[in-house]
Amino acid sequence: MTHKSDSKGQNSAHAPELEIIARAEELLSRQDSDVGELRTAFAELLKDYKKLDRMISRLNRINDRNQLVMRKQQDKLLTDQNMVEEILDKMRQHAPVDEKSIHKILLPLDNTGGDLLLSMARPDGVRHILLGDVTGHGLPAAIVAPEVSKIFHAMTAKGFASGMILQELNQRLHEQLPTGFYMAALLLEVDEPNQRVSVWNGGLPPSLLIRDGAVESRWSSGCFPLGMVKNGMQIWRQMSYALQAGDRIVFYTDGITESANAEEEQFGVERLEQALLGVIRRGEALESILDEIRAFIGGKGAFEDDITLIELII
Repeated sequence: MTHKSDSKGQNSAHAPELEIIARAEELLSRQDSDVGELRTAFAELLKDYKKLDRMISRLNRINDRNQLVMRKQQDKLLTDQNMVEEILDKMRQHAPVDEKSIHKILLPLDNTGGDLLLSMARPDGVRHILLGDVTGHGLPAAIVAPEVSKIFHAMTAKGFASGMILQELNQRLHEQLPTGFYMAALLLEVDEPNQRVSVWNGGLPPSLLIRDGAVESRWSSGCFPLGMVKNGMQIWRQMSYALQAGDRIVFYTDGITESANAEEEQFGVERLEQALLGVIRRGEALESILDEIRAFIGGKGAFEDDITLIELII
């Protein structure tokens, strides 16, 4: 009896240890099960990753081929565009310009610059001078120039008055140009034998009549740019002025006056007038004005728009 009692006592003493061992074995079994599940999940994830990696590689190959095709198309488009620009530029250069008594600064921003200068005498000796500034750059601006030049020269050669030329230009541009495209323009009808000039300004900065070293008159815009509205809505008012020998008529596009420095301050009309008067007073070449503009804008002195300034000496 005593022996049995000792055995029970020993079993009772080892019971906590046995319970701990049992729990440990259970935990290990669970851990083995969890590890197995993790391994299975990881294998599935690895399989999905490899599948995704193959898809990405395939998409990259497709993208590389598309990029190559796109570059080839862009190169072809650029080549075609350069060819068209060269053709249009030659068409503009071949347009005759009567440069009698004209001093000019023409600095296009690129081959498709929007500024245009035309000058031609009618059969009666009266000269038409047109300065135009087409909105924007690129092919739309370049395409406008040959069409305007064709109409201007054909009608001037036939002796049409400047008002008739303006109406034809306005109607044609309004019909052909897309919305938002137009040509700011100044048209002078210069009758030197009778010492008269008629001026029409549609959208360009004020042109100047300089006499005896001072600004005699400013001819501001009072009309819509050509092509912006139909003929029935356009303003055709032309102003007539008497001229004297030695007078200077100066007209320009907004590329000069809107040239800005680092503080975004524009060169402006007032600075340009003072620069012009200084050049005339000092007897310097018209091109010296560019030095003042570059000094004002600072940096590399690079212009951001076409620069056109014309001086007609009577």
